[in-house]
Formats: sequence, structure tokens, C-alpha cells
Amino acid sequence: MSKRFLLIGWDAADWRLLNPLLDAGELPALNQLVETGVVGDLLATQPLNTAAQWTSIATGKRPWRHGITQAHEFSPELRQPVPISRARRRTAALWEILAGQGKRSLVVGWPATHGSAVPGAQIVSDRYSEPTAGPGIKPWPAASAETYFPASLGQRLDPLRVSPEDLGVEIISRYLPQWKKINQKSDRRLGLLRMLLTPDFSHHAAITRLMQQPDWDFATVRFPAFGHIARLFLPFTAPRRPWISETDFEIYQNVLRGEYRKFDQILATLRKLAGPDAAVMVVSAHGVRRPDVPPTGFPQNDDDGWKSPLGAFAVSGPGFARDGLLHGASVLDVAPTVLNWFGLPIGDDMEGRIWVEAFAQFPEITRVPSWEPAEPATEVPTVPPESPDAEAWQREADWNFVQSCLEAGQLEAALPALKKLFASFPERTDYAHALFHCQLNLERLADAEGTLEVLLETLPPGIFALLPRAELALAKREVRTARPLVEEALKLNPTQPMALRRLGLLLLRLREWKPLAELAQAALKLDETDPIVWLGLAEASLRQQKPAEAEAAARRAIQLKFFLPDAHFVLTRALVAQSKWEAAREAMAILLKLQPDNKAAAGYNRRLAQKTE
Repeated sequence: MSKRFLLIGWDAADWRLLNPLLDAGELPALNQLVETGVVGDLLATQPLNTAAQWTSIATGKRPWRHGITQAHEFSPELRQPVPISRARRRTAALWEILAGQGKRSLVVGWPATHGSAVPGAQIVSDRYSEPTAGPGIKPWPAASAETYFPASLGQRLDPLRVSPEDLGVEIISRYLPQWKKINQKSDRRLGLLRMLLTPDFSHHAAITRLMQQPDWDFATVRFPAFGHIARLFLPFTAPRRPWISETDFEIYQNVLRGEYRKFDQILATLRKLAGPDAAVMVVSAHGVRRPDVPPTGFPQNDDDGWKSPLGAFAVSGPGFARDGLLHGASVLDVAPTVLNWFGLPIGDDMEGRIWVEAFAQFPEITRVPSWEPAEPATEVPTVPPESPDAEAWQREADWNFVQSCLEAGQLEAALPALKKLFASFPERTDYAHALFHCQLNLERLADAEGTLEVLLETLPPGIFALLPRAELALAKREVRTARPLVEEALKLNPTQPMALRRLGLLLLRLREWKPLAELAQAALKLDETDPIVWLGLAEASLRQQKPAEAEAAARRAIQLKFFLPDAHFVLTRALVAQSKWEAAREAMAILLKLQPDNKAAAGYNRRLAQKTE
């Protein structure tokens, strides 16, 4: 097996946008990777913060563990936001683990790497592409201190940094063939495009220079431009939206295509440098939502509303299967899979799994308690009080930390930060809802009732005022109180995905199978990527004696989110209902690997053992 592994991060890549170009033969390098390897969707964790997601890819852990909850921190020296530093990350990344095992790594452009010092690695932080001079000033002064490790890299790599002025007509024409039609005095988008592209060109220059060295085992680079470009130019893809003029559509409709082609050329170059025997993995931490809303202008912050939780991955090379499709992959799985490819154990504290289905042969799996010197702390990261806007920064850090804890089921860890947020901003309904549900799940019903009283003061009459009252009533086992509230909510015919999801969970608890199935189908028309909705449809179908439909829905839920034990249980029961005994035993075996202490599953498994095809 080759000793080289190339991991390429491509922000916001999405198969829905890529597949038409692949089919048209416009992305030959990516197409070769797809046809000779394994591909699939890549499910993000919460929150969808860019730096948090990429750090989860590098560590195999959620933000509540690794500590990176935001893309930026405030520099007291510069008095402005800067990309977040390595000091904020509490857990080891892939290249740090590999260095401890004698593997030599090249790292360019990853979040939370600034200030790294890893013997055996060469690291260029994501501050490499940050401008160090105003427009028109060349050459730029050296990159900020601690951008490089070792520091001597600066002598070779500083001159390779790309400024917006370096992107001339030849490059811009690939994105905007009709750029001459743009009135640049009133339309800033050409200038913005130049700014957004420069990190990718800089990172490409740095990684290609480093990869020309013969002595490396692991190389990784992240290209962030497409995420920002998609946010700004996705609405200009065909068909033309009503709010976009014909002139603007004609000018900007090829920007995304140009960006995809650029990446394909970069991929071809990097694969050639890595060599024919290297394994190559392309990953995207998230995708993009449908382009059916007007553009919001230049992305000034890390607002996540434009993102989809489904990114993409493709992996090819020695040890991996060919022409395969893998379901249920998560950003948390990348680090365990890479470690296994190198023949190293994964840490029990990693929250992802190894993609055993992606390997040509079932890999040997070994484990260690942790690659960390000690169990990582779960405290919320703090910001120095003298930093500008420290209170707002800390509030956002707290909220992102809470979302990660809630997704991981770490309710006790989330509760103190949630109480603090709610006490400071009781008018924020998202804080109140999160605290209310956290208290419900911890069975602190008196506290939940108090939170609900405040929440209801901020909510207008309607679906979102009915749902928490019904949820509290059911938690208190007051079914007679809950049922009319649910019926009233159903009559409102809600269309918001979150309302549909919560209403579905209430119908599930009330065992109202027909309304649940109808609600799930309505929700899937709005968002067919929600595994919980598919799970609800599976359970409702099974209860209505429709086992084949239940099987299909359960499999889709698992495809979207592999670690969903309830979906595996519904799948097993649906297979049993169809007398598919062997398939049911296989599904049950997976469930018991995910939840070995599941008593209901263990009892069901004993019954299965007595059955034969």
C-alpha cells in the first residue's frame, strides 16, 4: 500500500451542482476520481459554522470537544477579527497524530492552524492569504507571525501569495466572459470575485511548492473560495430567477461553472504531484441550499442560512474500492478513515466511524482510548475581555457550543451555557426553545414550565405557541391536554420544516400513524434530506402494515445519517414483517454495534436467531 495520502478540502461542493457538469464531461479529473473510487454525501454536524466543520473533519470530533466554534477571533494587537488560531483547538488534528507516529505532513489553509508547531510537519495557516498591504502595493510584506511552521517556510512561500490585482483578464474571463459589460463603478461584484478567489490561488501555489519535496506521507490543503462564491453567485445559475435581470444573468451565469473547472484543474495538478500510487480524498464540509432566494450581497460573516448539511466526498487509490457509493458518511468519519488507511488505531473518543464499505477489503480495526494526552475539557472557549466586541463574540461562541452539545446528546454540558444565554436575552426565541427542550429531555419539568412562560410571552398565537405547550403536556403525561393542542396545530397546515418536524414527533408519541405519515410526506416535499422525517415516515408506514414502504424510508434515513439507531431498528422490524430473515439479522447486527446496550434490540435479536429463511 502506498505511503502517501492526499486530502483536499473543497468548501461547499455539492453533488447536485457537480453531477450535471460531470455528465457533460466538463470535470475530467473529478470524473476519474469518481469512476475509480468511492463517492457519497457527507453529513455535517451542528452548527454549520465553517471553521467548526473543517476542524471536525481534521479531528473526528464535534465542536463541543475540539473547541472551535467560530471562524474568527479578535486580535488585540490588530484590533480586528482574524482567522481563529491553533491555541483555541483543544484536540489533536490528523497531521499531529500522524507526526507522533513518524509520518511527515504538509498542511495548507486549514482553520485553527495559525501558531501550530508540529515537529515533522510543514504547516501554512489560513492566514497565509490574508492581505498585508492595501490595494496596488506589491510585493506584499511578509505574512503575519506564526503563519508558517517552521518559520523558515516564509522565505520560499511569501513571494507566492496572490493578491486580487494578480488575477488578470485571462483568469477573470474564465468566470466572466462578458466582463467588459460590467459597470464597475456601480457593480462591485467583479472586484468581490477577485477578492474571493485569491485564497484558493494562494493555497494552490503553496501546496504545489511543498508537494514537490520527495519526503512526505500526508498532504492536505483546503480551498475556501467556492463557499463564498456560491453564496454570492448561486442565484445566477439557470433557470433565471424573476428578481435577476436578463443582463445580469447573461454576465454572471458562468461564474460557478468557471470555479468548478478551476478546481478540476487544481485536482489534476495535485494528483500528478502526489503520484499514481497515492490515495486521494476530496471532501466538502457542507453543501449549498437551492438557489431560490435572492442574493444577499457580499458575505460579511459566517451566517449559515445559505448552507446545506449535505456536503460531498470522493476517495480513490490503493486500498479503496472502485466505482462505489457509500451512504451515511459524516464529517466525523474522515479522520478515523484516514488513520485506518495508515494502519493506525482510532481513538475511542472520536465520534465518527471508519468507512469500512469504502475499502477494497474489510480493514483491520484497532483502537486506543484516545490520541489526546488527557480527556478534552468541555468548557466554552473564552475571549479576552479587552478584545473588541468581546461580549458578542462570546455569545456566539456559547451558542455554537450549545448546538454541538445538543446534537451530541451532551445535555448537562449544554445547560449552563443555555441558562446564561437565556438570562441575558430572554427575547431570543431560539435560545428559549433550546433551553426549554433541554430541560424537557433532562426531565426538569418545573424548570421547563418556567422557561415556557417566558417563551410564550414572545411568541404570537399560532403553531409555535401550540407546539411547546403540547410537548410539555406530553412530558407530564397529560395526554388529554396534549391531544387537542396537536389537533389544533394540524388544522393550521404548517409549512415550516421545523414546525413539521416537531409536530411529527408529537404525533409519533401519540401513536397517530396516518396523520404522521401524511405530515412526513409533506415535510419531505420541502426538504428531502432530513433523516428524522424519513424515520417518522418509516415508523408510521410500518404501523400501518406497509412494511415495504417502511423499509424504503428507513433505508433512506440511514443513508442520510448512518448513526441513527432507531432507523436501524425500524428497518429490522420492517424486514421481519416481510420474512426477510437474513437481511433482518444483518440490520440487527449493525444496530447492536451502534448500541450494544439496547435491551429492546437484544430481545428482538434473540427472537430473530430462532428464525430461518
